[in-house]
Amino acid sequence: MILLYNRFFAKLKAFKDKLYYYFAVKNWGVRREYGPYKDSHPNENPWRLRWMLIRLNVHYRVFRRKDILYYQAPTSREHLPYLDGPESELSKRTREVHLVQRLRQYQVVSFDIFDTLILRPFAKPADLFMLVGKRLKKMEFYRIRTEAEKTARENALDTRGNKEVTIDDIYTIIEERTGIPKALGIQTEFETELDYCFANPYMKRVFDMLKEQGKTIIIVSDMYYPHDMMEKLLQKVGYTGYEKLYVSCDYGCSKSTEMLYRCVQQDFEGKTIIHVGDNKHSDINCAKNVGMETYYYKNVHEIGNPYRADGMSDLVGSAYAGIVNTHLHNGTKVYSPYYEYGFIYGGLYVLGFCNWMHKKAKREGIDKIIFLARDGDIYSKVFNHFYHDVPNEYFLWSRIANTKYTLLKNKEDFLKRVILYRAVRKDFHITLGSMLDSLSFDALRPYIPDYQLNEETLVTMERLKDIERLFLDHWDLVLDTYKDEKKHVEAYIRQKVGDAKRIAIVDVGWLGSGPMGLKYLIEDELAMDCQVHCWQAAARPAKRQDMFPELMDESIEPYLFSQMYNRINYDTHANTNKGTNNIFFEMFTQSKTPSFSGWDAEGRLLYDIPEVENYEATRQIQAGIMDFAREYGSRFSKDALMMNISGYDAYLPYRMIIRDLTFIKKFFSDLSYARGVSGDSKKQKVESIGQIVNQ
Repeated sequence: MILLYNRFFAKLKAFKDKLYYYFAVKNWGVRREYGPYKDSHPNENPWRLRWMLIRLNVHYRVFRRKDILYYQAPTSREHLPYLDGPESELSKRTREVHLVQRLRQYQVVSFDIFDTLILRPFAKPADLFMLVGKRLKKMEFYRIRTEAEKTARENALDTRGNKEVTIDDIYTIIEERTGIPKALGIQTEFETELDYCFANPYMKRVFDMLKEQGKTIIIVSDMYYPHDMMEKLLQKVGYTGYEKLYVSCDYGCSKSTEMLYRCVQQDFEGKTIIHVGDNKHSDINCAKNVGMETYYYKNVHEIGNPYRADGMSDLVGSAYAGIVNTHLHNGTKVYSPYYEYGFIYGGLYVLGFCNWMHKKAKREGIDKIIFLARDGDIYSKVFNHFYHDVPNEYFLWSRIANTKYTLLKNKEDFLKRVILYRAVRKDFHITLGSMLDSLSFDALRPYIPDYQLNEETLVTMERLKDIERLFLDHWDLVLDTYKDEKKHVEAYIRQKVGDAKRIAIVDVGWLGSGPMGLKYLIEDELAMDCQVHCWQAAARPAKRQDMFPELMDESIEPYLFSQMYNRINYDTHANTNKGTNNIFFEMFTQSKTPSFSGWDAEGRLLYDIPEVENYEATRQIQAGIMDFAREYGSRFSKDALMMNISGYDAYLPYRMIIRDLTFIKKFFSDLSYARGVSGDSKKQKVESIGQIVNQ
């Protein structure tokens, strides 16, 4: 009786847990509000919580709303990415032509400047001061500059009765405190603004269409740059043809006090005016208070910053968020989930890795970089977009090829990858015959019956010892299988290495068997006069102890993390999501080609099962990565230090997306992923990511 009682309540609890997961956790919007609210209100009435949960589910599930209903979690909480789809759908704005139709009804159209007409690639505008300080060769300049502006505004309030200041006022204080000549400081800061400000593509189209229709356009801004400097800035990014420019420091009054709008009304008395801006207080409420119509263009950083990775270093973190926010949320386009996966979560890592490679190559005298297929496809594209002074080659290689052609050294690795890894997968067994087909082991077929096996025998843990014994007892035949192919391997290696004396072989990870296998062939079997370095995105062996010596003597050098470097990221990657994080990470570096299998005896190239179902997603992921790299590289081309993206920072966007696998399960489950050295050649089948995650 007690046993039945316990079973009943265990099942009841499991049912309640499922209900809770569905109604309180599964939906991104409900989870965003309900969990943080419940955590921060431990004594809340249970019936109020239940009512809140009902309303949240109606709000987010039934009406599919995106806005906050009840509760905005404190910003100090750990961020989560947007999980229900492409993040750019959050900021889907009125099409430019429709906004023009609305604005053209008014006689005068007024625009704010910063975060409306003009964008900066920083999450916070003041972060620009860090680069100004670098150009001025002054440490702590960010603090000095922000404090000087605060002091200048306090002085203005005491002496003039308002807080409006000019850039001259600010640098008068800086000159007094630091000795930096005022003229030099102003020139340096303004030149930095000119380098980094760019036209908002959405608003530029709106502005140009209104101008073509002959509409009267004015520009109204609260800013410490006077009229001439602001005009130069607008002209530099392409805004010309407006009738008048109002800058708060010239008028001694601001939008936020409503007085600058009064000046506008005096100049355009009797005309209908609509003001477009991003600040709810100064651009919308204050304009409405004086009788103007308004159009609210929500700040791109307000939309995007809650979904950016937390914990990044200040300058790179601000630049990364600035690039993502301005690209996704300006309003020109809604992107696909695959494109955004590459742009948001993979772009910074690939760009940072390529810069890391380039610096190491130049510093260490590397003659040539070898990018291993298939992960090297996107690496080589990004690398060659930016760098043209280090020769490099895309090299056909794979786990299959490495396993086959390093048999003299890696017998145990062969048995593990070819047999054991297949046997342990209970939901994806292939036949012995299919395995022999995929690896060209026809010579072993006559001996199969000697081990109570046949070609239809499934490769399972129950038959593991028998299948291993088949290979071990006929190891000479295994070696002979690839004897003729090895000649083509040797010729290919010599062709790709050329006369280089120091090369670096690049791969994504994890144990480093691919680069180390080639290193062995080049340095030992072929005895070439060439020193090989092995560079990886990350090091994460199945067993922690497997590669400590290689890491310690720098035979393998990782960019993102290893057991000895950026350990917090290593621990996150290794110990969350039940060991599947490698799989989602490698989706950044897939290519639209099947995995390379090697050569046949005549020298023809061989390939594994083509994962054609992945190709469109792969194309979009790579497009996102390339667009991020181009955007980041072009925006920060004037300050080379911005390309020095640490491995720690580069991993954090990915660390964020794997905090919750909802996005990956929703959009990647049907894609293929080959965990072993080849798929099931007879059935032309490999595992799906959904199968792997469910296991």
